[in-house]
Amino acid sequence: MWNELILDAHSIFRLFIGIVIISAHLTLTKKQSLTQFTSIDFIGNFILGGIIGGIIYNHSVSTFSYVVLLLAAVGMISLFNFIASRFMPARQIVKGKAVTIINHGHFVIDSLDDASSAFDMINFTEQLRSRGIFSVEDVEFAQYESNGSLTVIKKGDGSLSYVLVSKGQIVQDQLEASGQSEEWLTKELEHQGIKLEDIFFAELEGREKIYIVMNDMTARSFAFSLENSQENAEQKMD
Repeated sequence: MWNELILDAHSIFRLFIGIVIISAHLTLTKKQSLTQFTSIDFIGNFILGGIIGGIIYNHSVSTFSYVVLLLAAVGMISLFNFIASRFMPARQIVKGKAVTIINHGHFVIDSLDDASSAFDMINFTEQLRSRGIFSVEDVEFAQYESNGSLTVIKKGDGSLSYVLVSKGQIVQDQLEASGQSEEWLTKELEHQGIKLEDIFFAELEGREKIYIVMNDMTARSFAFSLENSQENAEQKMD
C-alpha cells in the first residue's frame, strides 16, 4: 500500500513538473490562446502530451531524464517557430500559403483547380452565411488565410490591405495575392530611396498607397501609380 502511495505521489510530482514547464513555455512565448497557435504549436502540444502521459507512470525513466526530454521538446518547438517567423520560405512551408478564392468579384480559377487547396464550395457558402453574406454575388474578395481563417470583403466595403514586407523580407504569398510582382516592389522602394533590409513592416493599402514602418519604428507612406499597378497585374495574368 505504501509503495503504491509513493509511486502515485511520484507520478503526481512528474505531472506537476510537466504542467509547470508547459505553462512557463506558453507564458514566455505569449501564446495563451488557440488563436495564437501555429501548426508547429499544435504538433508540439501532441508531442508534449505524449511525453507526459507516457512517462509519468513509467518509473524506469528517471525524473531528470523526463525533465530534460520535456525541455528539449519545448526548445525544438521554439526553434521551429523562430525559423518560421524569421525566414519566409520556411514560413510558407510550415504555415502554408493564403489561397484567394474570389478577387474583384470573380472566382480565381487557379485556386479552384489546385487540388492541394481542397476547396469545398458548400463549406465556403456556409462560412459566408455565418458572416451575414447570403449570396456569393455580394463578395468582392474572399481568401483563406494561412491559419485557415476566411477573410471576406463585401462589394462596396473598401479594399483589402496586404503585408508586403516583414522584418526585411518580402512576404511572397501576400505580394502575389495583391497582384503585384517582386520587381515592381523593388522598383517602388528604390524610387523612394528605401532599402528592403531597413523595413520592419510594409503594407499595401488599397491600390494606390504603401505604408511602411522602418526598423527604427519611424513610419512613412507614399502613393504609387494605379495605372502602373494595373499594368503589372495584367502582365502577370498574361
